[in-house]
Amino acid sequence: MIEITEAMLVDFIDGKLSAEENSAVESWYNASEQNRQQLEQLYYVVKLYDINAAVKGINPDKSLAQFKERVAKRECSSRKSRLIRTVLRYAAVVALCAMVGGAALYYTYPREQMCEICAGDMEDKTIVLPDRSTVVLKANTTICFNSNFSKSRQVNLDGEALFDVVKMNGVPFVVKAKGADIVVKGTKFNFKAYSDSSNIEAVLIQGAIDFSTSNHNVAIKPNQKVVYDKGTRRVNIVEVDAELEVFGQRYFQTEPLGSVINSLEQIYNCRISFTDARMESIKFTGTIDRSNALDHTLKIVTLSTGTSFRREGDAIIIDR
Repeated sequence: MIEITEAMLVDFIDGKLSAEENSAVESWYNASEQNRQQLEQLYYVVKLYDINAAVKGINPDKSLAQFKERVAKRECSSRKSRLIRTVLRYAAVVALCAMVGGAALYYTYPREQMCEICAGDMEDKTIVLPDRSTVVLKANTTICFNSNFSKSRQVNLDGEALFDVVKMNGVPFVVKAKGADIVVKGTKFNFKAYSDSSNIEAVLIQGAIDFSTSNHNVAIKPNQKVVYDKGTRRVNIVEVDAELEVFGQRYFQTEPLGSVINSLEQIYNCRISFTDARMESIKFTGTIDRSNALDHTLKIVTLSTGTSFRREGDAIIIDR
């Protein structure tokens, strides 16, 4: 079974996939409304940023003839899926803008324009930026960026988003919020910066970032969380399990029980100790879900490792 990734969807839009991969994307597209919305939005965003370059050397008559030929071929197909019709609809909009109004757009409007994308209050929204970096916008989040993105990779954020940034030598990626900036070269991190919140937070999953404010500039390492209080202007850096912090879940593959317990202490803000230090080397394989109660999680861990736990006041003891 072919895994559908953001990069694969972009290649689908650019016409770079094999027949088998195209078929897999069409099946994925038809599987759910969320998939349909994701690809349709992605198609619109990718083509929107291609339009300025396209209109510079366009031949309207030739382009219109080519477009009509492609539409005719698609309409003759006996397997006319909803995906094809939708993509043709978006293609028609883009082609019409380029062929009919292209010259006017190019000469009348500024070449650099701001694009704003918003996520509602019901579900996350995934977008692909012009440099192929992906961003997952959380509820009630707005992101803005310039259409000339390849020369200056800068976005403005109000809300919370998970960034997976593509590395481009000599072109840093900057996320700006009211009160703090993050500069990266290629990394994965979560940034929370709601304008109506007193705190700004960033959690680094992999790579490296520089977190900057008017009076601070600190380098953040993987599995660190930086919290900036806009009122006191203080920065605090704490060690976290980044995957649990950001995604709420983490899969442990034969990891020492001591490391698992350290993660639980951070997530549940508790103290857990062993009666025998040798138990810390016992291997644990399983998934930890932050939404579960601590006792439920401890039952899963201890049953899997042949141990047990008991409480003594505020402390939790791991025993045989």
